[in-house]
Amino acid sequence: MKGLELARRYYAEVVLPAFTEKAPGEVASMAFGLVGPGSECYGLDDEISRDHDWGPRVCVWVPEELYRQRGTELQRIYDSLERAFLGFGPVRRLDTRIRRDGILSTPRFYRTLLGTSEEPQTLRDWLLIPEEALSACTNGEIFADPAGEFTRMRAALLGYFPRDLWLKKIASRCKAAGRHGQYNLWRALRREDPAAACVHTAGFARETAALVFLLRRSYRPVDKWLFAGLEQLEEPGPAVRRLLTNLVRTADERELERAIAACAAALIEELVGQELVPPGETFLWDCGESIERSIVDPDLRERLDSVE
Repeated sequence: MKGLELARRYYAEVVLPAFTEKAPGEVASMAFGLVGPGSECYGLDDEISRDHDWGPRVCVWVPEELYRQRGTELQRIYDSLERAFLGFGPVRRLDTRIRRDGILSTPRFYRTLLGTSEEPQTLRDWLLIPEEALSACTNGEIFADPAGEFTRMRAALLGYFPRDLWLKKIASRCKAAGRHGQYNLWRALRREDPAAACVHTAGFARETAALVFLLRRSYRPVDKWLFAGLEQLEEPGPAVRRLLTNLVRTADERELERAIAACAAALIEELVGQELVPPGETFLWDCGESIERSIVDPDLRERLDSVE
């Protein structure tokens, strides 16, 4: 059983009945779900994932005022629940400093992951938030949120990056992927520097995967789940994952060159299809330069450092 399905059933059969009975006046203010760090929040958990922080658990988000007034009492209710469920559990928590479930203040949850509990409004606001944090706040599933406080912030984040920032991020990834895979990798190979070649092969793979998430307007997860997450995207996500798998398994230089070219072609085809670059481009760095010219905000357009 997947962790998200386990959480869904644990909520319906154990958590909600307990709070309905023991805190009936507060249930309407609570949001229930499973969101945040953890492979099960992405639907990517497997048997290996079950060694820590996996099992019957649910996040219960409450307004800050309720958290201050009754948070300890509500947490005691949660802690009193059956810890084993459907043959799974109890949860083995690896780092008890990180609260992954139980009673959580809604603004503190967002502030812990994003650095703010306010909806991003300006380009600067968006630039300050790591993409992996945005991913962790918008993954998983909300089982119920009658008051809507938690989902209002979530909906604002799911509205995605402003277009100029989206374009700048795509341009940065194109240029980085081109630099790693279509330029520096071959220089490292010709210098017979296998360690550098390994770094640039991995760099190309990472930048390519991150670029696909941008093209599908989906926040990328942490590197641990970056490549597995490609399978959950629409094409070219799954296709690119297969190409990258072939790429990193290739030792022959000619095969490596063909694998890099195939990945670049798949990316450029998508860029052309979204009318981000004109047909005929073959070098990802040039694609990035072309995309940057379409950015309206002058400061962002002329910014030399990459924007992740």
